[in-house]
Amino acid sequence: MIARLLAVCAFALVAASSSAQADDVEVFARVVVDSTPLRSGPGSSFRQVGLAVRGDTFPVKKRATSGYWFQIERPDGTLAWVLGDAVYNHELGEGEGPRYRVFAPPPLRDAHVEIAATFGSLGGGGLMAIRPTFLIAPYFGLEITAAVAVSRAGRLLLAGGGGLLNLFPDWPVVPYFAVGGGVTISDPNSDTFLLESGSIPMLYGGGGLRFGFRQRLTLRLEVRAYAFFEPGRYVAQEEYSGGLSVFF
Repeated sequence: MIARLLAVCAFALVAASSSAQADDVEVFARVVVDSTPLRSGPGSSFRQVGLAVRGDTFPVKKRATSGYWFQIERPDGTLAWVLGDAVYNHELGEGEGPRYRVFAPPPLRDAHVEIAATFGSLGGGGLMAIRPTFLIAPYFGLEITAAVAVSRAGRLLLAGGGGLLNLFPDWPVVPYFAVGGGVTISDPNSDTFLLESGSIPMLYGGGGLRFGFRQRLTLRLEVRAYAFFEPGRYVAQEEYSGGLSVFF
């Protein structure tokens, strides 16, 4: 009787262990075609939300109730649908899959516009800037800058534009460089002579880092140098700022 009871217990332990190992196994979809669109729903009529290329691998969340479509999880934690004919499904053990836990690449390959809101300092005063960037490619975009800076010396309104270069856009941390120019409207205090009142041409250049997180959340930290040109001289100031980006 005791031997039979031990055998039953051993069988139960083996079954529980096998069940736990089975729960640790996840199904992944690997793209086997040159490229395939990722869509917002299980069908070709749904909006395209991204593009996957050969070798990309995604965790499979579920299969559509009709049609040969799989819901997959993208590296940034968002969900999309892929056609089953474009992928090969296979199993990987826990921890083997290409999943990001905290960081994820910013959606530079899928987006057309990035809008950054940053706050910091310029020339010792407070700065607030809005910077939309129209992404021509993941590596390059055209940036527009609209900013206001307030200090003891007075107020500056900055408006300009230029180019923005992204290095390694598929990394969770993306370095970038920006260069451009524009015009500054200066409104100095009466006892300050740092910049004259009126419109002043400017040039700027600098760079920063994007830190990508899951759910398409992106943090930007950047440093820029400005040159404000007045007749016979120029004034140099530096910006130190940080903020968030959203992508469309």
